[in-house]
Amino acid sequence: MKHMGRGTFRNILVCCKTLIFSILIFSFCGISHADETRTLYELYKSTSTPKLYKRHIGKMLKRQERMAVIHKKVTEKRNKKQKRLKAIKAVSQFPTKNNIIQSADASFKLGEVYSFPNPAKKTNPTFHIEVGIADKVQLYIYDVSGSLIHEAIINGLPQIIDDGQGPQYAYEYMWNTSTIASGVYLYSIKAEKSGKILRKNGKCAVIK
Repeated sequence: MKHMGRGTFRNILVCCKTLIFSILIFSFCGISHADETRTLYELYKSTSTPKLYKRHIGKMLKRQERMAVIHKKVTEKRNKKQKRLKAIKAVSQFPTKNNIIQSADASFKLGEVYSFPNPAKKTNPTFHIEVGIADKVQLYIYDVSGSLIHEAIINGLPQIIDDGQGPQYAYEYMWNTSTIASGVYLYSIKAEKSGKILRKNGKCAVIK
């Protein structure tokens, strides 16, 4: 029994040395994470591996499983973020002589006109106006009684914005409603180019 006890102790000592050596090999010799896990799993399942050694290997495997779950969640979150960034194609890019986006139609014609968010809850609404490229775009806002409460001239060139319908030239204007009460408002846009006029009316709601 005394001899058996010494043998068991020697086996445990050898196994501990082997474990330390394995960790050093994994760390410094470029062994992949998958190979490391496979080797540890084989040692854990082996009937010749002492229980003390198995206990340490089991802890290492559980730690690796937890790290794998965390890594998977981080990767999924990063991939979702990249997909969202690819899906949002709002570019503030103006057409120049050497830089014209062919996929956006610059023709002066009436496209989508709306305000967002609608209703605007505790935020300022933004008016989105698609008329190609115009000489001038004007915005008029009225209360329900028909009184003019705000007007603006939107200067400059439009942005190229993709709101899900493909890239379009669009003018956008944010209305500061800090002095405006909650309610429903009527708006009218007027776009001009070379004597041609486009008009569009709509409704928007503001909730304070």
